[in-house]
Amino acid sequence: MSELMELYRRVYGRGYALPLGTDPQVMAREIASANTTWLVAHDSSRRLIASIVATTSPGDRLAKMQGLVVDPASRGSGIAQEAVSSLSDLLLADGTVDSVYATARTTATAPQRICLRSGFRALGIFPNLRKAAKHETMVLLARHQDGVLDRRHPVDRVPAGLGPIVEALDTVAGLPARPELVPDEVPEPRSEFASTDEIELIGAERFVLRRFDEMVTDPSRRFYPFHKPDVMLAGPDGLYEVYAHLSRADGYCTLIGAAPDARVVSRHLDQIIARLNDFGAFYIETLVPLYAFDELSSLLSFGFLPAAVYPAMRRDGELFHDYVVMARTMQPLDFRGLAIDAAFRPFTEQYIALWTQMYLNTHGVFR
Repeated sequence: MSELMELYRRVYGRGYALPLGTDPQVMAREIASANTTWLVAHDSSRRLIASIVATTSPGDRLAKMQGLVVDPASRGSGIAQEAVSSLSDLLLADGTVDSVYATARTTATAPQRICLRSGFRALGIFPNLRKAAKHETMVLLARHQDGVLDRRHPVDRVPAGLGPIVEALDTVAGLPARPELVPDEVPEPRSEFASTDEIELIGAERFVLRRFDEMVTDPSRRFYPFHKPDVMLAGPDGLYEVYAHLSRADGYCTLIGAAPDARVVSRHLDQIIARLNDFGAFYIETLVPLYAFDELSSLLSFGFLPAAVYPAMRRDGELFHDYVVMARTMQPLDFRGLAIDAAFRPFTEQYIALWTQMYLNTHGVFR
């Protein structure tokens, strides 16, 4: 354990954002877990020089790779490429997962290209996802079992705002059929904006998880691999409940589920977003099936933009559903100094275009 932590310190100092390299209790728990695969490499003198971790969600048939680190003295040796290729090969070989995904930093293209050379596909970007020294943009990549991408449910229609990201998806992974691009439906009138003090944020993690299990039982509506709700936002007079995972350290929040349903909650998203922002959420995302036209339209109207798309993410019988990551950042976009491989260009350009249209469109301002 101490040797592992020392490796992460040699590379990142004390500024590493993940507990897998900084928190001994989290590391010990992961090492002991049956769902964790942790590969390490030593040099000829038995000095630890590389580490990479994967966590499997057996019920969701997904795996997540993270925590790749290579000693500075061993960079350029090919050990990072070997680690990513070996681990993803291992995860997909036993048939327990249908795909494995990873996120990569944008401070340099090397981590992205290591994954791309290992058979991963570029699937999107997460602007301002992680708060380290500053809010940092990440990219999403995934690798699938052979044949999985050929067994996907077709989608009949998507909101027109998702047209560019659907085109990007078709380029990298194909589509079962081209969906019709339909003008976004006008959402129901929003509720009058009330004080965010009327929305109670409950942070009793075990209570929140029990409540979530009681209230959200549809597998398709509680699907959010590797995330469990740890906070609940209760609307005034018990009108709705929203279940989320909130990391104040990162300023990161995922909206995981809602009761009675997303349609009721959508009319109150302005207040919900403002309340989460009060509690330090600067980046908010939610995972939505590509077929959920009404929900996607509503999220677009509240400033959520399609940041990434994950083909064949959830198995449904013999076929799979595609999912979209809808994201909203409360921080200004700043892509200066980013190093992003050209494979992510379609996803980056569509996000910038939508963000510009939504937040910088001056049409109608001057009269």
